[in-house]
Amino acid sequence: MRKIWVAILAACFALPFLFWSNESEAIPVFARKYGTSCATCHIGYPARNAFGEAFRNNGYRWPGGEDEEKAEIEQTPLGSESWKKVWPNAIFPADIPGIAPLALFVTGELFEYRAIDDKYKWGLPGEVEILFAATVGDNISILGDWAAGEEGVGFQLLWSLAEGVNLAFGGVGFTELFSIISATPNGEGDSYAVALPSPGNGVELRVAGGDSGGYSFIVGTGQGEGEWSDNPFDSRFIRATYKIGGSGLLSGSGGTMGNDMIGLDNAVTLGVNYFNSESGVDGEKNAVGGDITATYGSMRAIGQIGRLIDTEVTQYSAELDYFVYPWLVGVLRYEDWGVTGEDREYTSAFIPGIGAFLRANAKLGAEYVIAEDADYNTLKVFAQLAF
Repeated sequence: MRKIWVAILAACFALPFLFWSNESEAIPVFARKYGTSCATCHIGYPARNAFGEAFRNNGYRWPGGEDEEKAEIEQTPLGSESWKKVWPNAIFPADIPGIAPLALFVTGELFEYRAIDDKYKWGLPGEVEILFAATVGDNISILGDWAAGEEGVGFQLLWSLAEGVNLAFGGVGFTELFSIISATPNGEGDSYAVALPSPGNGVELRVAGGDSGGYSFIVGTGQGEGEWSDNPFDSRFIRATYKIGGSGLLSGSGGTMGNDMIGLDNAVTLGVNYFNSESGVDGEKNAVGGDITATYGSMRAIGQIGRLIDTEVTQYSAELDYFVYPWLVGVLRYEDWGVTGEDREYTSAFIPGIGAFLRANAKLGAEYVIAEDADYNTLKVFAQLAF
């Protein structure tokens, strides 16, 4: 126990040097556009609050048709509005962001303690990403990222067909919908115990509605693994959710708020998933899953289950979050992967953690991994900074 406290004190000693700043900006691109904090849409990146869900369901625009009114930075027009009347005999007008639609995201492990042999390790930011996001015209949005040292660029183009109806091209799938906070600063699907196979690049249709509570439905297809594929529709997936109470999935308002400062509403959301692939992704051709999220006051609970049918592996995950303050959250998580992994020697673990937003765009997290079927436990301290 004394060794653990030595590790914690050593990590805390480093904090003032990491975040020595009197001012900071909200994250990242949309925060600048609307002149607001990242807490407007998130309770802890990448997890979204009630308003963040509505913002996403409206094609990354302010709900209720108030996008232009809420924007602090105006779009730059490309062409005259009168061109719309003479189209197709003129190029349909549009607009582009009035600022460079870029942001920088730095994340990594600062410190690690391994209990098996009382070993310590200082770390450095392990990942640097350039994030980009923008709205173009009345119904086009783009977003994505490029990570240093990795091949390719993550990209998604979103076309808003109607209110709450969006067609997305590019990176598609389940992973961004799973909203575990985790002290671990990244939001990759493979960092969570329950993450159904990814269909890769493709197209998906999103439909959402509800002025109070509401529903969402996603159906899509992708090419599966690899840069090239014999079948661009090799993988297919469906996700459906139903929200009981709380703010509307389309309006971002209504319902009863449990904690206004972080946008937590009192609600219960149920979700189901289905994945099918002809060639398979990592050997998996069929998978199903379900999840439940309940929020009340300053507390949030999540339960998830996934079944990889071909390999007969069942995965579980449960998390309880409590916001002591809007900037300080305690996390208790249990995860069971069903099997060990390439970078993970254990099958299941109980993980207490804590996350602190030292500024709106600077987060520090720590978690202690108590593995049930491994010879050692691990303390990890993480940080993330976006601007």
